[in-house]
Amino acid sequence: MRNITAFAVLVIIGFFHSPPSAAQEHGYDFTLSPQFGIVSGQAEEIVYPSDTKAELLSQLLWDMKPVFYYGLALDISRSDQRQKWGFFSNLSLKNGIPGKSGYMEDRDWKSVVNTDLTNYSRHDNHTRELFLLDFSAGLSFPFINVLVFKAFVNVSSMRFSFFGTDGYKKYARENPPGSGNYYHIDDNPDYEEFSGKVISYSQEWLTAAPGVSLVYYFLPGFSAELSFMASPLIMCAGLDEHKARNVQFLDYMQGGMLFEPGFRLTYSVTALLAVSWDFSWRYISGTRGASYESPIGSDIYVQSGEAGGGLSIINAALGLRVKL
Repeated sequence: MRNITAFAVLVIIGFFHSPPSAAQEHGYDFTLSPQFGIVSGQAEEIVYPSDTKAELLSQLLWDMKPVFYYGLALDISRSDQRQKWGFFSNLSLKNGIPGKSGYMEDRDWKSVVNTDLTNYSRHDNHTRELFLLDFSAGLSFPFINVLVFKAFVNVSSMRFSFFGTDGYKKYARENPPGSGNYYHIDDNPDYEEFSGKVISYSQEWLTAAPGVSLVYYFLPGFSAELSFMASPLIMCAGLDEHKARNVQFLDYMQGGMLFEPGFRLTYSVTALLAVSWDFSWRYISGTRGASYESPIGSDIYVQSGEAGGGLSIINAALGLRVKL
């Protein structure tokens, strides 16, 4: 998937690599936008059961609460989208600042006789990597002077990487051992505390989604934009490493559904300078595929079941938009 991401970056850079003056002669502007913002939410890792009673065998939630990031966006669009229909495009990159970002929680439902929780563990979560690359292109259509309708396609590549430290585990006792029947998790459970790095996880996403937006121009210099995207075109690769057990799980997943509503408020300070505030929620669920197991550091994998992945992140950012 990293090769796909690298290829996408090269294609997008080549697309934008044209002289600004040539576009400006045809009524288009190039805009460069440094950004600073936060991402808050969770990445989800799922293991589906084969012979147990609960809907899930395992669910791991990795907090990003919050992760600060810096970024850069490059836009090309008509100088005044209210005057004539036209083409627009945007390339944006966001890079997270590593640090502690909440908790990692791991839940298991291993019973073959009921749906009670059997295993629970919690660790301090650290976000090691957060990288988002988004490229969109489409057409804009003005109507009734103050409104512009846009239709576009967005391609996104995302990478998240985490590790959990310290914390504890609480496991229900099996009754009798090997039976698949468990005491209640609060009935004298096996309890252990941890110190140091315990578990790590990474997700790499590639999505493509159509979208629409509506821009409303109000008051001198102000505009507000509402947008929405939805798509089942999703691929994800996940790698989970359990240090104490010396085992790793490699998951290849696809499908599910992506939804992303967004809002942008922009104030044009001058003809060449504007300030923008962006808010969006990206939600992905239902992505599933095969899971493969191996000792950590080994390339010999054995299929071990079916896995799933999910993502729910809220993005809020301030940007300074400068026309080139």
